[in-house]
Amino acid sequence: MNIIKIGGILLSDFANYDKFKKFLGDFSRPAFVVISAIGKTTRLLQKAAYQAFENNYESAVETIHLIKELHLSIVNRIFGAENDVNTQLNNVFIEIQNLIKGISITRELNNKILDKILAKGEILSSIIVFNYLIKNNFPVSLLNANDYIITDNNFGSANPIIEETKKRLENLEIQNKIYLIAGFYGSTLNGATTTMGYESSNLTAALLASVFDVDSITIITDVDCIYSADPKLIQNPIPVERINSRTAKLLSKFGLKLIHNQMIDVIENKDIILKFTSLDNTLSTLVSNSVQDVSTPIICFNDNIESDITNLSLPIEKTKSFVAIANVNNALLMKITDFLGSRNLSFAMTYSNKSNFLLVFFSQQLASEISQQLHEIIVIN
Repeated sequence: MNIIKIGGILLSDFANYDKFKKFLGDFSRPAFVVISAIGKTTRLLQKAAYQAFENNYESAVETIHLIKELHLSIVNRIFGAENDVNTQLNNVFIEIQNLIKGISITRELNNKILDKILAKGEILSSIIVFNYLIKNNFPVSLLNANDYIITDNNFGSANPIIEETKKRLENLEIQNKIYLIAGFYGSTLNGATTTMGYESSNLTAALLASVFDVDSITIITDVDCIYSADPKLIQNPIPVERINSRTAKLLSKFGLKLIHNQMIDVIENKDIILKFTSLDNTLSTLVSNSVQDVSTPIICFNDNIESDITNLSLPIEKTKSFVAIANVNNALLMKITDFLGSRNLSFAMTYSNKSNFLLVFFSQQLASEISQQLHEIIVIN
């Protein structure tokens, strides 16, 4: 059995659907395919919900219209102007509009209501991919994540209930086909929709892999693999062939968005290998507790001080940004310190000799030029 997850950014580009078809053709069945929301749909749904809550219903309607236009434009290119898929999507958009209108009228918005809205993004993309695979003669079933991914009631950041999820999934009569399921959301034992946090479609894939005892998960992203730094921010980053799960967990906590923190717990318990690759499948990064880190340092830049960071005793007041760097030896630590000192930056460091992991906190936002130079200092080491 194969477990495959495809990122939502890829699904926002019409040209990627045929690439995805070819990619799936190389995998044996049965296979589970986990789907993310298209593009920035989740963020836009959240924006619409808050606009309605803030008594700006007309703006919320406009935001929903943007989401609808994006999805219908993809559908019309795939299936033509006259198709049944539009009707299926419109039914979901009616549900979204009713929820948004309810917020506007009641002025009530909490995580439970928000989860019900945010989950619609994955539902929309699943409808499109499901119908696309049928159109291309793939044997496929669409599973409702609410029926299989069971969580606690910590709305907005729900934790999966592993044993109940396992029981539900094991009741499936697995056939030689593709099982399509939305990532990111599930439901409580009482049937209330929950979401498991941003980037948690990867967690859905890990849950499936742990239940069915597969050896690996293939995660298709809009970049070739994991690099020494985000290629959207840094020029000429270096591909990283493998990362130990211990290092991956630290990086996920401090800025590596491709990896969900809880996902690492799942794969460590089952010794599952994560393979990050693109639709071209030319490069890849393997993440597992059975592989050793390569010597290449990996750096995550972060201008947002998240809850995980604010829970720390920050070494400088009014921290504005930080970088997290894995695979830092003592020689590189000195090199980084000398570089930052020469730039007259206000910073403080926290370093673990045991894990070779460095956090650098700054009282200012890092200029892109400094970030680029810091990366070059690190990778040329």
